Amino acid sequence: MARSTALRAQGLRLVRGSFLLDVPFWSVEAGQVVALYGPSGSGKSTLLSIIAGQVFADSGESWVGSARPNRDRLIAGHPGVVWVKQDFGLSPYRSLRDNLLDLVHGRLEDQEDRIVRRIMRTLHLGMDPSRLANSLSGGEQQRLSVGRALLGRPKVLLLDEPFSHVDGFLKERLIQLLKAWQRKTKATVVFVAHDARDAMRWADRIDVMQQGQIVESGPSDQIYAAPKTKPMAYAWGPINDFVLSRVPDNLRGHENAFRQGRRWFLRPEHLSRAELELHCGPCRELERWSEGSANMLRLESESGQPWILRLP
Repeated sequence: MARSTALRAQGLRLVRGSFLLDVPFWSVEAGQVVALYGPSGSGKSTLLSIIAGQVFADSGESWVGSARPNRDRLIAGHPGVVWVKQDFGLSPYRSLRDNLLDLVHGRLEDQEDRIVRRIMRTLHLGMDPSRLANSLSGGEQQRLSVGRALLGRPKVLLLDEPFSHVDGFLKERLIQLLKAWQRKTKATVVFVAHDARDAMRWADRIDVMQQGQIVESGPSDQIYAAPKTKPMAYAWGPINDFVLSRVPDNLRGHENAFRQGRRWFLRPEHLSRAELELHCGPCRELERWSEGSANMLRLESESGQPWILRLP
C-alpha cells in the first residue's frame, strides 16, 4: 500500500515568453485528490511539471513530502512520484508487457503474467501482451500509460488530462478504476481535468486556473454550487444567466441561485417548468436538445425572456 504524501509550493514564478505562472502558495494534503481546471494555456500542465520535479520555476520552491527538487539530479523528478503526461511517455517499440512493467520494482517472475493480463483485461487492451505499444490507438495508449503508472505503486500520481482520449463506457471504467485504486492506496493525486464533470466526480477539491494564476479553489460541490468566475458558471454546460434586475422578484431568492456582481445564475436542473410558469406565466417551447446524458429544454416567457430547463 502506498504511503500518503503531501505536496506544497510557495512563491512559484515562471516566465516563458509572454506567459507568466504566478502561484504564491499551493498545497495538497496527503491522500487528497485535487483537479486543476481551466482554459488551454492557463498553466495547468506547467504547474504539474513543476510539482513533478521535471521543470524548475524561475523563483520559488516546491516540496513532495519534505523533499525539494534537486537541480543536480541526473534524472529529474522525485522518488515515488509518477507523472502521466499528455504524450503518454511510452516506449513505442517495446511490448505492452514491457511498458506495463516499466515502473515495477522488485519484480516477481511467477506473478508477472497474471498481473499483466489482469491489468490489460481491466483496461480493455486485448489479450496479446507481446504487441508493440505503437500499434495501439491514442485511447489505448492513454489507458496503457495509466496502467503502467498504477503498477508502479506511486505515493503521488500526477495525471495530465487522463480522460481526454477516452469516451463513453471505457471512460467510465477508467474513472472507476482510478477511484478504487486511490481509495485502496490512499495515494495523493493531482490531475488536469479537460471536463469539469470529470473533476467534480473524482476530485476532493478543484483549483481553477486562468492566465497562470489560481483564481478560485474549493470543494467540487462548492465550486459547482457557487463559482466565483463566469467561465466556471458555464463549465458544466448551459445556464440561466441574467442581469439581476431582469429576474422575477419571486425567483431572485431561489435557494440554488448564485450571483456574481450584478449577474444572477441558476442551473437548469434547479428549475422546473411548473415553477417557472408560476412566476413568469405560460411559456412557449423553443427547442429541445441533448447535453451529454441530459435532455434540455429552452422556453420563452411571456416577456420574451429565454429560459433553460433540464427535463426529468
